[in-house]
Amino acid sequence: MGALLSLPLLLSGCAKISAAIQDYTPADPDAPLEVAAGEPVEITLTVANTGNRARAFLVEAKVFNVMNVEVQRFSTRLDPPLPPKETRTISWTFVPETEGPYFLQFYVYKDEGALIAQAPELPAQLIVATAPAEPQPTGAKFELGERVRVMENLNVRQGPSTSQPEVEDPDYPGYMPTGSLGNVVEGPVIADGYTWWKVEFDRGVTGWCVEDGIESLDVLLGRK
Repeated sequence: MGALLSLPLLLSGCAKISAAIQDYTPADPDAPLEVAAGEPVEITLTVANTGNRARAFLVEAKVFNVMNVEVQRFSTRLDPPLPPKETRTISWTFVPETEGPYFLQFYVYKDEGALIAQAPELPAQLIVATAPAEPQPTGAKFELGERVRVMENLNVRQGPSTSQPEVEDPDYPGYMPTGSLGNVVEGPVIADGYTWWKVEFDRGVTGWCVEDGIESLDVLLGRK
């Protein structure tokens, strides 16, 4: 009889070691986080202790490229141990070195090699690295409102990029002829290896031109 009475007491002392991944970021594969290559990204993981003993769980985050090759692994041992029914959030900083998609998966281990929680089920595309922003000029060649002259027949585009179409205007003959005059109204912008300025030309055409195709009329006339 005494042995039967002590059985519940013995069972109540059994350790239950378990954990769950409560949350992680970034988390939406349908809207992956977009960052420029070289820009740091904060990765977070929130772990819940679902057992009945405090435990120094080992938590990890792995980052894979589009070829499913692991490019980085983050590991943290919870210290102090995580008490039962409590949660803790761990964060790491990942810096994508190249453009492209990155896939993440998170893990919780009871001990080294003893996996007890994992999410998502398969690595998910949660980060997309885009081309790094091109540096903007530190010293501007022209001032807004400055008079400029076309040095040679020059393409005028709708935006500051070689991929932008040329302006559509009845006064634009397919290029701005040499000697055309205008005023700088916007810029500079660096794109596609060129510095671009938006010019409002006297003949009524307004668009973006590469810096090397125009020169300052004020400089030519000795005003600067």
